[in-house]
Amino acid sequence: MNADAQKAAVKKAPQRYGEVTHIRFSADELASLKAIAEREGVTVSEVVRRLVRAEVGHLPVASEALRPAIVDMTDQLRRVGINFNQAVRAMNDGRVAHDEDLEQAMIAVGDLVRQFRDELKTMTVESRKAREAKP
Repeated sequence: MNADAQKAAVKKAPQRYGEVTHIRFSADELASLKAIAEREGVTVSEVVRRLVRAEVGHLPVASEALRPAIVDMTDQLRRVGINFNQAVRAMNDGRVAHDEDLEQAMIAVGDLVRQFRDELKTMTVESRKAREAKP
């Protein structure tokens, strides 16, 4: 990557991630981070973000082998969410007998489906380095 492209990428990073922090590592720690980054085909920053995500309990970023299956699951969850929305709408429109408990349960399940779908989508986000490597 030439110097101008690298400067442009650095300027765009705050738009994607918001905050910037500076961290000091020992030579051994930095070598380990660089080795992990090279093995995974990502930047050192992406390795640190993944480690933080894992520590706080977020789902990991999917490997290339798992990505198609996760994308498929995400699409299936989207369809389930659509069905839940249609069922709740039918209850609200009076086309189905209204039951407050059932409506609340369906809304709760729909919220869980959306949350899980969002988490799966997050797992399939590629790093900038992987996106730039594609032809």
